[in-house]
Amino acid sequence: MEAVELAYDVYESSNANSNLPPIIFLHGLFWNKFVYRGLVRKLGQATNRKIYSLDLRNHGESPFCEDCDIYLMCEDVKRFMKERNLHRVTFVCHSFSSTIAYLIALEKPDAVEKLVLVDQLPFLDFQAESAHLQVNVQNRILGILDPAMSLGCARAKLLQLAEMGTTGQKWFYKKAAYDLTKVDEQFKWRTDFNFLLNKYLQRAFTPKPVGHSEHEILIVRCPNSISVPDSKFAAALRHNPNAMLVTLEDTTHILILEKLDKFVEVVKEFLDEKNNRTEK
Repeated sequence: MEAVELAYDVYESSNANSNLPPIIFLHGLFWNKFVYRGLVRKLGQATNRKIYSLDLRNHGESPFCEDCDIYLMCEDVKRFMKERNLHRVTFVCHSFSSTIAYLIALEKPDAVEKLVLVDQLPFLDFQAESAHLQVNVQNRILGILDPAMSLGCARAKLLQLAEMGTTGQKWFYKKAAYDLTKVDEQFKWRTDFNFLLNKYLQRAFTPKPVGHSEHEILIVRCPNSISVPDSKFAAALRHNPNAMLVTLEDTTHILILEKLDKFVEVVKEFLDEKNNRTEK
């Protein structure tokens, strides 16, 4: 399996402690590192850690590859760690990317300090309807853009719509504005969402759950989470005895952006603790 070089941003505050393991932040399926810039900055400042925020293959600024599955994405992240001599890291992952970090932790347990998984258990559930919905909504946005508009004006329109919508719509439009490009007088997405959707439907990103981990794992979910109901957390706990669960009230699946400051506070507390209880 050939790993590719991933696009990334580095955030290092003036109070960063080089003795602490750095954080690698991984985005969700169909998203990109750009959207999480504000979160990652605050997380670095609060935890006193250097943070690397990555675009996974076929997302954002990272290379497009016809070969694309969860295991190749793991290889990409492992290459990133090796090339930067990152011998031990903590992963903070939104949704889909949780499986990538967990697989790396299973393979290289000493290379991973702790895991923070956002509204997701270690292995991704197959949710075809949700994946279709995300891509369909994204593609419908292209229909509201006049091809005569410049790329700058089109992005400005999406950002204006972002300020008029709900919190979820705000971040979705911001993501769309960043992903928008123009080729041969037609607007299109920098990220090939249809390709990723097809790969998802082929179950390239939803491997069968395997393994047992002693790592400390913080799972932060929204109320009524589809991905992390109590029953599924209890099942995951049998294979991950040092996992703990925190629920952020009045949030949705993008809780990491909706309650940014509270999320940062919870993660800081988790990283500062040496011993964690199962549920909070």
